[in-house]
Amino acid sequence: MSGPGTSTVRVLGGIALASERSGRYAAGDDLQGGDPDGGSLSTGMPAEELVAAIDRLLAVAVDGLDEEAITAELEVIELASRRLDARRCRLASAMAAQRAAQAQQEADANGQDGLRARQRARRQAEEELANQHRWSRSDAKRATNIGDQLGDDDQSQAAFDQGTLPTRHAQLLADTLKHLHGDQREEAKRTLLAAAADEDAQTFGRTCRRVLASFDAAAAMRGENRRHQRRRASVHTTDDGMLAVSGEWSGVDAEVVATAIEAFRRPDPPGVHRTAPQRTADAVVELARAALRAGDAPTVHGVRPHVSVLIDHAALLADARAVADGQIGAPVVVDTPWLGPLPFAEVRRLLADAGVSRLLVDPDRVPLEAGEEVRNVPAGLWRSLVARDGGCIVEGCQALAGWCDVMHLARPYRLEGRLSLDNAALGCRHHHRCYDLYGWQLDWDGRRPRLRPPPT
Repeated sequence: MSGPGTSTVRVLGGIALASERSGRYAAGDDLQGGDPDGGSLSTGMPAEELVAAIDRLLAVAVDGLDEEAITAELEVIELASRRLDARRCRLASAMAAQRAAQAQQEADANGQDGLRARQRARRQAEEELANQHRWSRSDAKRATNIGDQLGDDDQSQAAFDQGTLPTRHAQLLADTLKHLHGDQREEAKRTLLAAAADEDAQTFGRTCRRVLASFDAAAAMRGENRRHQRRRASVHTTDDGMLAVSGEWSGVDAEVVATAIEAFRRPDPPGVHRTAPQRTADAVVELARAALRAGDAPTVHGVRPHVSVLIDHAALLADARAVADGQIGAPVVVDTPWLGPLPFAEVRRLLADAGVSRLLVDPDRVPLEAGEEVRNVPAGLWRSLVARDGGCIVEGCQALAGWCDVMHLARPYRLEGRLSLDNAALGCRHHHRCYDLYGWQLDWDGRRPRLRPPPT
């Protein structure tokens, strides 16, 4: 393809090549043609020529390309990448097969167990592939397995070689077809090869599981059991004070987790723009709060689980005086069981609706006496706030009452402020934080409070 006074770009077997360094593609140029000089990037071409072709492609200046040319070249590169992935899997499989065959011969000559020798040789081959090419072990194993599983299926291997079957799709296809035989296998293969051309990996994975379940319920259940064995979850604190949670679930368990999180994932409140991961993170927090409030959690020494912090009373008063003077708070640090030290301003909101108990300690901070826990939001006041506010008092916020904190308004609890309808309101966790830390302002509409952002 070329334009007046521009570079010339050619396509060899799916790899676009450039003969000059600068220039731009002309709209409508054909990216699917062959090499004018008769070259080919076929299976038999030496690898050095492939490298040279890529070098010529990289010599084209990207800044000189218009959007249409960029899109067209990306399509060519994507197709070429898929075909090279297929070649890589074939080579990895061939290497592992050769090592296994050699190990079998040696085992036969020495009267040893040939099966174990082959398995050991394949693992060693995968380790070498991972080390030589900086693959992960799972990538090396995946490549050899795909090559093995598709190698005897000409139709699937042809789709893989032609680039119409991406690598992840090829693995899903192979994992599905290995459970089927005869006419069922052929019918499933036709359905899945057609679906692979149009579906992304996640959608195609669902299609594979649906097809397998429709042909062989027992095989589908065995697959589900294998996924269940891979379930995992981890919770740990990072060195900078974050709590990291990750995990994988399958089957009905996965539906339970996804449904619970989705139930607490809410649209952004007015003036707030969260990313999708932030909305999910907030949903997990609300889910955890709901679980702790529900009363179904197991007890520890007869006590329901709850977030606990130990605050020195003198520090509590010092922080309250600092806030009253217009500061963010006193430099008070509290300790929490999971994350350790936190600034008191972060945990201050807990006092808005919490159980408070007195702990008397001696000069060495050894506990001497523990008082009974007292709720600082009586049940009657809570019912009154629900009736008056309904939910978060920020206009447009959809947080229900059950998801809200009780916010102390004029005089906080830590300054012995009495809770009443005139000194309390419902606020979601986000807007409670805004009121405490970011200068949001409170207005009264008759007997109803409203919270709004500070003037810009």
